[in-house]
Amino acid sequence: MADGWLPPRAPGAKPPPRFDVAPESVAPPRPERTPPAGPTFVRAGATAPGARNDAAVWAVALAVTGLCLLILSLGTFFALTLPLSTAAWILAGRARRRIASGATSHGEGQAAAALWLARIGVMSGVAALVVFVVLIASGVDFDQIREDIQRELDRRREREDGAGSGGIRTSLQHVRAAVAAWAGR
Repeated sequence: MADGWLPPRAPGAKPPPRFDVAPESVAPPRPERTPPAGPTFVRAGATAPGARNDAAVWAVALAVTGLCLLILSLGTFFALTLPLSTAAWILAGRARRRIASGATSHGEGQAAAALWLARIGVMSGVAALVVFVVLIASGVDFDQIREDIQRELDRRREREDGAGSGGIRTSLQHVRAAVAAWAGR
């Protein structure tokens, strides 16, 4: 290295800091605060702007739970999905109002997601309810459907047991085949 060599500097950059000299600037003096002239009014129940938005968190939890129940039950748990999604919709609206009023600044994304999930849950729950009512009104016997599917599964199991162990199917394939046979009648 050559004596006095310095690394290159970008145009307009400040010189590198020197550690052997005390800093010139000290913390700027704080301006004096004068007390307010009149009384300060605080809303009851108002939290700090950095506080967590519990309504948004609960709205997301209820909306996701309602949709999962509806999807996993193939629409048969619409009686649980509708109240859960409705409660999520109400809580999401409450969370958005709290954010708009300045009571909190957190949870805007959660509230928006919960609102959409709750809307989807309510609409899907109502659709499942309508399908259920139409099936009942058209005279569908759910016990007969269950028995037909069980009979078809038993018949297929017997046929496979007689054919040997070469073509063993999983239970999901059995159910699919039984439902397809019932729907084809």
